[in-house]
Amino acid sequence: MEQELLPVCDREVFQRVWDRVMPGERGECPIVLPPAEEALPAVVTESPEEAPCLCLGDASAAWGDHLRGFIDQELAGQRRCQQLARRVQGNGGRSLAALAADKRRRAKRLSTAYFLISGVRYWPAAPGEALLQPVLAQLREEFRDCQRGAAAYRAAGAGTADPCLEELFQECAQECESHAWTIRGVLEGL
Repeated sequence: MEQELLPVCDREVFQRVWDRVMPGERGECPIVLPPAEEALPAVVTESPEEAPCLCLGDASAAWGDHLRGFIDQELAGQRRCQQLARRVQGNGGRSLAALAADKRRRAKRLSTAYFLISGVRYWPAAPGEALLQPVLAQLREEFRDCQRGAAAYRAAGAGTADPCLEELFQECAQECESHAWTIRGVLEGL
């Protein structure tokens, strides 16, 4: 079996990962690290500090406000779906509880993207807001919110040059569209 040599820039990353995966072990490692002076030269024209990071890097900092807004919307939607789940019986309530969990996961994914771009963790405190509308009216509003959310995510995805952010926005749009149909199913079951 042929053994691979790593460039100097990857040595530290490799060592950190290997130490975490196999603490104190070196016997089964298929990769042999050459001494630093024998390492292959990196084929990079810019230093790692100067190279722009196209995937969730500084170049995407302009999307910070959008990401915070999306996180706020997802967490507010999560709270509304949780409250609706308590008011709707049976399968409809379970479907709404699942939607609330999905919205929280989506907010976490967006928050992670925000952190990778800015280095700041954004997770707003959850204000307690009560639903004052009847269940049917609130479900109708949630259906429309999902449609508006999907359109906003699609527009954001089309407007970014960051491939990772574009993929995240497109996935969020698909999830919002799916949630709209779930809410429609809940309404049909009432």
